[in-house]
Amino acid sequence: MNTLERALQSDLDRLVDRLAAVTREGMSLECAECGPLLRARLESAETRLSAIRLELLRGFGEWYRALEECGDLWATAALAADQPSEPDLRAA
Repeated sequence: MNTLERALQSDLDRLVDRLAAVTREGMSLECAECGPLLRARLESAETRLSAIRLELLRGFGEWYRALEECGDLWATAALAADQPSEPDLRAA
């Protein structure tokens, strides 16, 4: 689990703890029966939350690959700078 996944899991754990403190067993069924509009909004919010989480993880993957590429290129540049240049034989 990478750093971002741990942070997202921590946030999700806090949400679950919060929900456990303010809801009771069977609340999901009660919401469906008492307020279809509220249930639809809950489902929409949960779907959005999941989609944004996935987007963040994909973006983090791209971020990490870009960091690695940048580091590798700078290391290559440093190696190239340390190499003695070959004399230009065409000038002779």
